[in-house]
Amino acid sequence: MEAIVWVRMRNDVEGYASDAEIQATLVRKLLENYSTSTRPALNSSIPTLVTHRITPIQILDIDEQNQLFTLKVWIGLRWTDELLRWNESDYAGVASVSVSSNDIWQPDITLYGSVDKEFERHLSTDAQVSSDGSVLALQPMVFKASCRIDATYFPFDEQKCILKFGSWSYDGSLIDLEINPSSGSLSNYIPNGEWSLIGLPIIKHVLYYACCPEPYPDITYTFVIRRRSLFYIYTLLMPVMLMFILILVGFYLPTECGERMTLFVTSMLSLFVFLSLASQYLPPTSDSTPYIQIYLMSTIGLVALSSILTGFSINLHYLASDCSPVPGWMRICVFKYIAAIVLLQNKTKPFLKATENSKHTEGDDDIHIPLVGEGSGDMSAIDIKAPSYITSLPESVQEWRMVAVVVDRLFMVLYLILFVSITAGIFMFLENRHGHFSTH
Repeated sequence: MEAIVWVRMRNDVEGYASDAEIQATLVRKLLENYSTSTRPALNSSIPTLVTHRITPIQILDIDEQNQLFTLKVWIGLRWTDELLRWNESDYAGVASVSVSSNDIWQPDITLYGSVDKEFERHLSTDAQVSSDGSVLALQPMVFKASCRIDATYFPFDEQKCILKFGSWSYDGSLIDLEINPSSGSLSNYIPNGEWSLIGLPIIKHVLYYACCPEPYPDITYTFVIRRRSLFYIYTLLMPVMLMFILILVGFYLPTECGERMTLFVTSMLSLFVFLSLASQYLPPTSDSTPYIQIYLMSTIGLVALSSILTGFSINLHYLASDCSPVPGWMRICVFKYIAAIVLLQNKTKPFLKATENSKHTEGDDDIHIPLVGEGSGDMSAIDIKAPSYITSLPESVQEWRMVAVVVDRLFMVLYLILFVSITAGIFMFLENRHGHFSTH
């Protein structure tokens, strides 16, 4: 029994060795006097048809500054080599063999926009050759190509990176291209953390260049990608919103608080830091201005304007004690109308009441305003009082400081309206432009 098993095992090994020898003999026969530099066509007037396929694997990097697109793909090329045919019956039914791609002719299908320093058109992989001359070459590749980055809508932008493949040396009369039906399949795609691949249209073009009258076919893959903006919302936009709240707090602080101007200047410097951070993700181009830069510059302008207006209100607050009284028209405008708009009419009632009770003579600009709580007239019956830091000062200084308080509140309301309008306007524009914000 053991002898029978040994005989069978020996026959199996000999049969296996026989198949390997047949394939080796076949490969040697096929490559005998074979030229890798000559297009393998028996009739030179018939072009070699190359079927092109790309299977995207992963977006490795998008360099906005240098406008580069790095992508890992699987390339599949199929063509017919008329010099690599054989009769299967002559070689024990062998239907296909593996041949090193360096030992056979390959179509020079090239990525036109490649910027890789170590440019390799083909890798040293094996190709599958069938008995009818059909050759299938599968190769993993990492492409680095130029990609025009339009950062106008950063960080809610969409980009279109184009990969164009075609023969570099042969025109359309020698090598023709066609798209493999399975090209662009995302079954093996690994999602990128920053970019979402939302489309991959594939189109074949036939172009005529100024140098040559022959047609040059190419296959163009357009990678439509959308940025995932959640990271930038947290690192850029949310801090700007918080900075805005700090500026509102600065308006709410008392005018005599010396830290107000410091708060505004610090906020402005922080916004410049965020602007510099955003610029690191944007290409240095003058073709378009990203809306986030416009937004940040508008916010910086508002902070600068707020600093100027704060200086004006501080100047009103610290007017000398011998200054002239507030003009009557300004008193009515500020204490009656503006105070009502900014909800400070309760604090300005004593000053407005004093204005109504004052008797003016022609050419007399002196106005007597009783201190709050002074006298036994109607003023003493008023329960609403001005702030204590105002009522303890001379009459004219009281007026000017109350004007500063009202003007401060007016500036705060105006800043709030402008900031909300600019923010809502930009976000509504982006919403209408893209339909939605992609955050994941």
